[in-house]
Amino acid sequence: MKKSSFVLSLIAVFGLNISYAQMPSMSKHAQRGVQCTACHDRSSFKPAPVSKCIVCHKQDELAKKTERLNFISKMKNQKTGEIKEHMALINPHDSYHFGKTEDCNDCHREHRQSVNDCATCHDVKAWGMKEPK
Repeated sequence: MKKSSFVLSLIAVFGLNISYAQMPSMSKHAQRGVQCTACHDRSSFKPAPVSKCIVCHKQDELAKKTERLNFISKMKNQKTGEIKEHMALINPHDSYHFGKTEDCNDCHREHRQSVNDCATCHDVKAWGMKEPK
């Protein structure tokens, strides 16, 4: 049995705090004393479903905190010179594409570096978005 499988087995059987199970210290949940089994099914330890995330992380509150990321975009028509403005809805917790239905795991990673999933299709540097925590 690999060491990681053994550690996960111990967690599943005994509900050990992940700080004792030598899981990555970057885990904010572990730093706050949250047990693995609070979010993960004891039998699989797959990424937690959104239904578990929103028990503690309220969607409306997250959307409110990150609505500052939305901005007014000005686009100039190169042929006519006309400038049009529109609200660029880039709030990742209430986005243009997904509203409040985005899967938290698309960006947030508990045991490795999180990613900005918007960057899969968009050049987000101009938006001034930081990497998620």
